[in-house]
Amino acid sequence: MLTNRRISSTALGALLLIGIAAALIFPAPSQAIPLEQTVAPEQTAFVNPYFTPAPTDCPPSAGLQNGDTAVLTGGVLIRYEPNPSAPFIVQFQENRVFTVLDGGPMCVGGYNWYPITGHGVTGWASEGSRDGSRYWLTLLRRADEPEFPCLTPLNLTEGNRFNVNVNVRMRAAPTTSALTLTVVPHTATIVVLEGPVCNEGYNWWKVRATVVNFTYEGWVAESERAGGAEYIHVPRAAPCHAPLNLDIGEQARVIYNDEFPKRLRSEPSLAGAVLAELIENVPLVILDGPVCANTYNWWKVRVLSSTPIEGWLAEGGPANWWIAPVSEFR
Repeated sequence: MLTNRRISSTALGALLLIGIAAALIFPAPSQAIPLEQTVAPEQTAFVNPYFTPAPTDCPPSAGLQNGDTAVLTGGVLIRYEPNPSAPFIVQFQENRVFTVLDGGPMCVGGYNWYPITGHGVTGWASEGSRDGSRYWLTLLRRADEPEFPCLTPLNLTEGNRFNVNVNVRMRAAPTTSALTLTVVPHTATIVVLEGPVCNEGYNWWKVRATVVNFTYEGWVAESERAGGAEYIHVPRAAPCHAPLNLDIGEQARVIYNDEFPKRLRSEPSLAGAVLAELIENVPLVILDGPVCANTYNWWKVRVLSSTPIEGWLAEGGPANWWIAPVSEFR
């Protein structure tokens, strides 16, 4: 009897051990967790006040263009690619001037990027901060702006005559790199043909001048850069010389010694429309005048030809008269 009880106790213990092992190996399923969780209406989702999400857009760009000159603030990295993760080429500690290349701006990583070149480096630089509060690539000069600005030019018009204050170079084009055609000597007289053209900080005028009995046409600067010493002198209120002693109704002829036909204009001014170009010895009749304008004395004349035409003709000056009475030819 005692033996049977021991066997029963032993069996019971074995069953108990088997049950515990089974529970460990095959645990009872717990309550299922929903795949999607939502914040209860009465709760507020936590937002970290120190976290700023990375922007997907870029701030407005200053609009740099190909060929513009820009200043890059010292300390900004120049990278191989337009990306804040790209390896950098160089970092200058001081401000540097660069030329902007074609291809920008490119918006990457919240930054506007521009390709730039200069100082032996070509790469990409960001324009400013991602929030647009600071800019470290700033415009210095547009591509179409002169490197050196010019001062207000002299008030010259076509046909004006002026004297040279110093020996000045006449060039084939309005630039200091152009071929020098001749050197116009001190005190020589120059005639304006066109201009001005602002280049390299100089106001350039296309002029005609005679040097050693040869006539040249080319470009001269009116003064040193930024308003230094004048190369040419033009009286601010240039008076006319004493006019020729011509009478109304008197016959005259066109003369000149510079080999250039003279222009008959619609009014007594270099701004008057050109009606005709008169060659030497064309006969005229004096109708009115003289009128002083643009340092010239002007006479209203009728051209005696198969098709008569009337207009205003400047008389020239002591070094080169353009009108002479017929009586001088008798």
